[in-house]
Amino acid sequence: MKHLGTLKLETERLVLRRIEENDAREIYDGFINQEDYLYFFNKEPRTLDEEIKSLEGINEKYEDLDLYNWVIVLKEKNAIIGRATLNVELYNECVEINYCIDKRYENNGYMTEALRKIIDFCLNELEVNRFQAGCVVENVKSKHVLDNCNMHQEGILKSYIKLPDGYHDMYMFSIINDKK
Repeated sequence: MKHLGTLKLETERLVLRRIEENDAREIYDGFINQEDYLYFFNKEPRTLDEEIKSLEGINEKYEDLDLYNWVIVLKEKNAIIGRATLNVELYNECVEINYCIDKRYENNGYMTEALRKIIDFCLNELEVNRFQAGCVVENVKSKHVLDNCNMHQEGILKSYIKLPDGYHDMYMFSIINDKK
């Protein structure tokens, strides 16, 4: 597995780029306090000051070449519409993605487009062995994105995710790099 860090990625309609300190306001006004985001990521609402503080020193964090943390920007509006982060498991050369999109931009194929680009980057540039993702069984929209990215559903992890209302089952999806 190569260690390239968060590089800028581009699709026809999107730019995936590093988060910048001055993105706090746009992230705050967008998805960070939306009901689905808070529920599926088991988070509490944030104030603008908390979001600003969370991004302090973000540039230094990107010096870690195993940090992959993008905001998803819609080109036509130059607006942040979502976020994607990879969790890296170095020994097994595996990455797992977490992602979210602003509800105002759902159902336009943007997350599928972003995820396809990230999958391509991971398999061909990072040369990971395994790309994986999970989603709570009740999160139909997220499952739809993973299906649309031609990820293989491996199974269901029982009572795997703790959300505000208790434990939930999680679908596990993957793509194995056949070039490895």
